[in-house]
Amino acid sequence: YNKFMHTSDVFLLAVRWLHLISASLWIGGGLFYLLVLKPVMKRNQGFIKNIDSSVAAEFKSLVDTAILVLLVTGIILTFNRLTPSIVGGEYVLVLGAKIAISIFMFTTSFRRRKRTILASYNQSLPENQNRLTNILRLVSGYNALVILGIIIFLISDLLKIMYESALAT
Repeated sequence: YNKFMHTSDVFLLAVRWLHLISASLWIGGGLFYLLVLKPVMKRNQGFIKNIDSSVAAEFKSLVDTAILVLLVTGIILTFNRLTPSIVGGEYVLVLGAKIAISIFMFTTSFRRRKRTILASYNQSLPENQNRLTNILRLVSGYNALVILGIIIFLISDLLKIMYESALAT
C-alpha cells in the first residue's frame, strides 16, 4: 500500500469522522440531559423556568445540525460500503436495521421539536409509580432516543466487523 493516502481515502476519513462526531454530540447531549440536567431540574424547580427555552433552543440547533450531517455522511458511507459488492445479505440486513432505527430517531426528534424541556418534564408519567410505570418512563421519550442511539453505536461496530471480515475473505 502506498505510504500516502489517496484523495478519496482522505475524503472518506473526513466523512466518517463527521458522522461519528455528529452522532456523539447528539447522543452525548441526550446523556447529559438525562444524567445531569434533568436531575438538577428536578431538584430546582425555579432553575427550570430560567433556562428551559434557552437550553431547548440550543439543543434543538445541535440536533438539527447533527441530523443533517448524519444524513449526508450516512448516505455517502452507505454507497461506499455497498457499491464494491464486497458485503453480503447479512450486512445489508444489519445496515437496513441501523437505517430504520436512525429514521425513527430523526422523525421522533422532529415531532418533539415544538416541545420544550419544561413541557416534556411537566408531561412526565404520574408520581404514583408502579413497576410498569417505571419501565415505561425508562424506555420512552428522550430516554428512548438515547437508548436507540447507543444501540446504533453498537450496530455500527458490528457493521465494521462484518465489513472487515468480508474484506478478509
